Amino acid sequence: MRLQHILFVMIFPVLLGGCAVGQAIKNNVQGTHYLQTRNYTQGETTFRQAVLQDSDDPQANYYLGRFLLANKKPKQALPYLRKAASLEPEDTDYLFWQGVCFGELGKRKQERASYTKVLNIKNNHLQALIYLGHNQLRSKEYEAALTTYRKVLEIWPYSPSALYNRALIARILKRSPEEKTGWLIYLVNYPSGALAIKAADHLNRLDDFSYRNQYLGARTVTLTKIRFKPFVSEPSVGSLASLDVVGATAFNMGKEKLQVIVYQQNNKKLARARAVSIKRYLLEKFPGLQKNGIGISWFDSPEKLKVEGRNLRNPESVRFFLTGLEQPIGPGKKKKKRIGK
Repeated sequence: MRLQHILFVMIFPVLLGGCAVGQAIKNNVQGTHYLQTRNYTQGETTFRQAVLQDSDDPQANYYLGRFLLANKKPKQALPYLRKAASLEPEDTDYLFWQGVCFGELGKRKQERASYTKVLNIKNNHLQALIYLGHNQLRSKEYEAALTTYRKVLEIWPYSPSALYNRALIARILKRSPEEKTGWLIYLVNYPSGALAIKAADHLNRLDDFSYRNQYLGARTVTLTKIRFKPFVSEPSVGSLASLDVVGATAFNMGKEKLQVIVYQQNNKKLARARAVSIKRYLLEKFPGLQKNGIGISWFDSPEKLKVEGRNLRNPESVRFFLTGLEQPIGPGKKKKKRIGK
């Protein structure tokens, strides 16, 4: 009997520990699943119950905070994320998401303190570095933000937010050569999307037309400049991908007619030949465009355009648009600065 009692005393804590481990595994599996499937409401419901069962479970508090934050309830989320971080002060995930929640509530000082704690524990924590850079940028600490984004790019050279915001800071500081390089690097890696559209506008404002926004009806697409083989009308191989995007977009838009305009300063003959060459290529690649046809125009003068309040002249360019659809306001409309995230 005494031996049985000793064995029970030894095994009982193990069983208790096993229950705790099992609950932690269950929380992690459920929390990860609901986050990955974006089932935030069910996650909130599940972890409210988990917190009710054990209010001092850091993992349950963390996941409840995450789901409340995902459901745009940062004020409700903060107490749970703070509790998780206080119960496990060395857990970088808990500290990081506490910082994100502070940021959502506009508490920049506390937000930065959270990221700093993360980086004191793990100095190459990528998310904490990225969000610290955003915090510094919003606080107009531009040099500090540049230093932080440089650290980000040492870890992840293709971080979209670090690449974009590095160029944006150069723009704010009026460092035009660095700004131009920054936009080009960003667009090489991320040539589509809302930030690419802004990056192309910023680049054009610097008299660099390597990338252009083309307004194809309801869609705006950012394309590399249409280039040609020297002194002839045939598009260069590197421009065929951009022409393919134009052709596919025009075909998918359905009933509208594609218009092609070529500008070639002081050479109307070459401008016309290039317009004809583009039309020929698109009709060969997308026979379906025959139905509505492709209209072409050509000019021996520079294209005049307005970008971010600047009147610009582009001596050699190709523009595309669709007829019959209301065209969006062009890039000359003043817009609020965007920060990459």
